[in-house]
Amino acid sequence: MSKKLKVGIIGLGSMGSTHLDIYSKIKGVEVVAVADSIQSRLDGSSKAEGNISGQAEGGVSGLSVKKYLDGMDLINNSDIDIVDICVGTDLHYIFVEAALAKNKHVLVEKPLARTYDEAQKIIQLAEQSTCHIMSAMCLRYWPAWVFLKEAIENSTYGKCLSLNFRRQTSFPGGAFYSDDNQCGGALLDLHVHDTDFVNYCMGLPDAVFSQGYKGPSGGVDHVVTNYIFNKTNASPLVSSEGSWTMQEGYGFNMSYTANFENGTLSYLLDGEETLKLSRDAQSENIKLKEGMGYEFEIRAFVDEILSGNKTNLDLLSQAAKTIAIIEAEKISIETCSVVAIKA
Repeated sequence: MSKKLKVGIIGLGSMGSTHLDIYSKIKGVEVVAVADSIQSRLDGSSKAEGNISGQAEGGVSGLSVKKYLDGMDLINNSDIDIVDICVGTDLHYIFVEAALAKNKHVLVEKPLARTYDEAQKIIQLAEQSTCHIMSAMCLRYWPAWVFLKEAIENSTYGKCLSLNFRRQTSFPGGAFYSDDNQCGGALLDLHVHDTDFVNYCMGLPDAVFSQGYKGPSGGVDHVVTNYIFNKTNASPLVSSEGSWTMQEGYGFNMSYTANFENGTLSYLLDGEETLKLSRDAQSENIKLKEGMGYEFEIRAFVDEILSGNKTNLDLLSQAAKTIAIIEAEKISIETCSVVAIKA
């Protein structure tokens, strides 16, 4: 394919703005349209901020692109090849459905949908479509997590004994995050990253046991989960914690600790990004590939389209099943019980 793929981005929040930045770095694509229901974001007089250094650095100011207040009008633009959906989670399904109906390739921000039922419908649409669709679960492409997955699969440091993930920040604020019906609380909007990586790396858990409490979204905004694997006694202990109930000024961090028979990996993204390996009574920092998962996932999606490969339905189905795990976690919190995964 010699011509550039033309991209339209719906939603100019922190992720939409981040995606806008990334497309400008990739050969073979060109952003030709953006849409947002907030006029000031379209004209560049206001801009969303990211919670990680490197997010949402640019903006629409100075860009010669078509601008729409309604994302459906963007989808109806016949010039667009790829629709990048960065709207509220509760709107993912209707925009995915509309874009695929117009034969557009679709990149949809995490989580895939607001509910597992909607996510299953997206899978059905993807199976019937000749277009490509990706769920933007960025940890699958984040260098530190890529390193961890390979270490587990290759037994680089022997058998994996335990995995712990943590993701914490203060409440992001705003109407969307203040409505659990729209965002799903930190349980779905934030914690979904680590739940998805557990699913991606270890496979679907048999059950979960979760504890948590409600916060400013009106839903579960702080959760601690143990993922239970009954398939083999060799399965590691796996847990994660997600919260956006930290006090204002706390900042943002995400981390993991992975303990193996012959070494311990510990990663922290705080002010900087550090991956440390401890073994033989010594510790060393591991140099990671530069870049964020957002960039690598978008490059992978563009490459998939340009190469003519089929949509990776296994990865898409995993993203759907991740929402089933999240919904089981919610039930576990409400009932204080172990809940089997039905996916």
